[in-house]
Amino acid sequence: MSEFSYSPDQPAAKVHASLRNSLVALDDAHKCAVLWFGEIMRRRLFRDMGHSSINQYAIQELGFSKSRTDDFIRLARQLDNLPAVREAVASGELGYTKAREIVSVATPETQDTWLKAAEGTRKELIHEVKKAKRAAKVDPGQGELLPSSPPVVAPKELPVCFRLNLTPEQEARRAAMVERLHKLGGVPTDRAELMLEALAALLETKEVQSQKCPRGHLASRPPVQIHVHENAATGRVTVQTEAGERELSKAESERMRCDAAICEQGGRNTTTIPPRVRREVLARDQHRCQAPGCGRTRFLEIHHIVSRQQGGSNKVENLMTLCASCHRLWHERGGGAAIENPTGISAPVTPHR
Repeated sequence: MSEFSYSPDQPAAKVHASLRNSLVALDDAHKCAVLWFGEIMRRRLFRDMGHSSINQYAIQELGFSKSRTDDFIRLARQLDNLPAVREAVASGELGYTKAREIVSVATPETQDTWLKAAEGTRKELIHEVKKAKRAAKVDPGQGELLPSSPPVVAPKELPVCFRLNLTPEQEARRAAMVERLHKLGGVPTDRAELMLEALAALLETKEVQSQKCPRGHLASRPPVQIHVHENAATGRVTVQTEAGERELSKAESERMRCDAAICEQGGRNTTTIPPRVRREVLARDQHRCQAPGCGRTRFLEIHHIVSRQQGGSNKVENLMTLCASCHRLWHERGGGAAIENPTGISAPVTPHR
């Protein structure tokens, strides 16, 4: 029998001692869970498990709800931004419940002061935290967005750096809005994906307002088109950016061939998937990414369950809807991403080659 196994009808002193010991063990288990979760998120190990985001991993692999996922993400990020607090938690000097109180008010500059305050009782710490929040007049809808993990760059694919300078007031507004978005759930944790999602939403709103595109047609086509160039002689696939021409990785170029319009000089434009079939697949999948735990509704692409190179067709039952992130991960892992077949057909899910 475990030390913490429940046994009824014990004397009061025994019940009280067992409850206290169980609460201590629970606090320690919570602490370890957050630290391990932070490790998964910081090193982006969720991709090795076949998931394109930490949210998707937490919901599918851990059975978390959206609110619990957001709670773990928020706490793990806050601990990463407070190295002294994180070290105290990892070493056992600071318990989970006290850590939750500290990270809600501490900054890298004040973390040592709050660690000192945590040496008292939890009741005293909570009182000090409440005083600090009142003094700062913290808006419950406003929170911190801590730096996200750097993106994993595929071999031979150099990142394009984009820098944005904000005033302190603009940064406060941005952080508050992102915090509120995360509380609503279903928001990308990656900063690059979040920026693209926001721009797509703004573009969609403007197009509807200007009546250039009825809302019912927006989900049937990509929000934007980009021009990718393939050199038949060298095999290089490049895309033009503001930073100049950049080469795409093999996984990215394979992904784009799944669902693209091909233009050959002097010939007619052709699509890898007929527009009518593409619309039918999107409608069947309710315009949502079919990767478990994802469900994104923007930057949707069509994926071949059995690749055309292996005899797969453009029939609706051989196609599925994926967002760009999940589709990219699929090709980066050579088909090893955790993606299920929503069509019900028995064909194996095979990577493109």
